[in-house]
Amino acid sequence: MDAPDHSENGTVLGVDLGVENIAVASTGVFWSANELTHWRTEYVERRQSLQECGTRWAHENVQSVGETETGRFTQELHHIANEIIEEAVENDCSHIAFENLTHIRERMPNARKFHEWAFRRLFENVEYKAEERGISVEQVNPAYTSQRCSTCGFTHDGNRRLESFACQQCGYENHADYNASKNIGLKLLRNQTGGERGAPVGVRLNSGMLNTNGVTSVPDLA
Repeated sequence: MDAPDHSENGTVLGVDLGVENIAVASTGVFWSANELTHWRTEYVERRQSLQECGTRWAHENVQSVGETETGRFTQELHHIANEIIEEAVENDCSHIAFENLTHIRERMPNARKFHEWAFRRLFENVEYKAEERGISVEQVNPAYTSQRCSTCGFTHDGNRRLESFACQQCGYENHADYNASKNIGLKLLRNQTGGERGAPVGVRLNSGMLNTNGVTSVPDLA
């Protein structure tokens, strides 16, 4: 498959990771974690039930059930990774930005070891699939991406309340994960040298682009 030509300045697709939505793109696409969480709950309950039996048969079945569930999780994460790649390709993105995964559970009080595994597996899947399409995948420092307004830049812990984001300065309101995905994209954008050939010039949104000044430009559809 031919890789897209990013010799001209491209754009960034920001991706936020979370417990309720395993991934949210700066283009406004949400990938729910409901199915993965449901499967995980089912697996834990089945494992506990088998362990309570205490028989050799039950022990062997615990291993079998674990292998089956890992296969289901892996397949679903590959599916989500493919959709993230297609979202980047369809929007002519040269870069995909994720938050740095180091200590991610410490930043997410509701995250479990399973979520950390899923985040890493998803990132790895996107990384190698993106390479095949000529897209760069990078991690950025996630500091304040959940508290910063992607429109005006005002940063305050009071801006976010659970899944809702409401800027106390400019009044911008949206889903908190979506706002974070734009900030993640902006962080990568700031790390790039805009004058370099092929360097990204904006964060791709569902309509237009967002630059480092918080200005949204709408593409010319003529």
